[in-house]
Amino acid sequence: MPLVTSNELLLEAQREGYAIGAFNANNMECVKAVIEAAEEERAPVILQVSQGAIKYAGLQMATEMVKTVAEEASVPVVLHLDHGTSFLQNVQCLHAGFTSLMYDGSAEPLGKNMEVSAKICEIAHAVGLPVEAELGKIPKIEDYVTAEEADDLRARPEPEQVRILREKAGPNVEELMADPSQAQRFVEGTGIDSLAAAVGSIHGMWADSWPLRRDRIEELRKATNLPLVCHGSSGVIRTRADAEEKGIELKPNECTLEEAVQIGICKVNVATAVSMAFLKGAWDAWQERLNEKDLRKILLPGLQSAKELVRGYMRLFSCSGRVSGTSAVAASEVKHAE
Repeated sequence: MPLVTSNELLLEAQREGYAIGAFNANNMECVKAVIEAAEEERAPVILQVSQGAIKYAGLQMATEMVKTVAEEASVPVVLHLDHGTSFLQNVQCLHAGFTSLMYDGSAEPLGKNMEVSAKICEIAHAVGLPVEAELGKIPKIEDYVTAEEADDLRARPEPEQVRILREKAGPNVEELMADPSQAQRFVEGTGIDSLAAAVGSIHGMWADSWPLRRDRIEELRKATNLPLVCHGSSGVIRTRADAEEKGIELKPNECTLEEAVQIGICKVNVATAVSMAFLKGAWDAWQERLNEKDLRKILLPGLQSAKELVRGYMRLFSCSGRVSGTSAVAASEVKHAE
């Protein structure tokens, strides 16, 4: 079916209290894993082209992979730009056929972030495309620990990992979170359709053990009434049951990913966890068959491992079963400028 825009899917998710999973289109196997899971779960899905994918495969190849699978899919698929770097890159992706754009101006002063976001909204809205923008800054785990420190942390029990990261990263993560008092002005001054607000997550975490800030999500939802987007979700602890099983104590103002969806997160980005699942599946297959010459027989178990992880996230977000039969949810086709 034709690609759809993110706006219709996210507004429906906001009304009904669930979230759409957004997964990175890093290679053919990961794209197929996401689409197969979405079709089996009857879930709408967002496939994102990140800056890493653009550098790795090139914009055209990454784009065409998603377009190809979407055309054959029986569920709604969005082609989204992840962490767009500039006005120019957003124009290039609009021209390439993306159905959802993003500008990440989190490293810029607020005024510049608003100026560029508004300019992108002007051209995108002219052809029916929605725009996501970032407020606050979502840090990377590498901002807080070196590779050697990360190896040491990963060898420790998860409660101890969280304790150490609270000391090393906690105060800075809090400083970088989106300010609800700025959010309303940001939304009104730009015209964006969804807000990637920093609410406590960290990009590139190796395990789902880090909490989000419940109070900040609630405040931002009240201030904006827009679909909120959670980046860096691979490292976020998924449920209260998971927290108890891992022995991680949540503070009163903290919440799990499942709870974040219930209180206002409508789009959840998951990248690192899918990559790690794919790598582990492929690694295990290779260790069992070190003399295998057909790389497809090694990559296929990686695909299956990634697929099962994506399936689990879709169920966690409550987006499974949202597409009935073989027909898609109501969504208008996108008109692109010739």
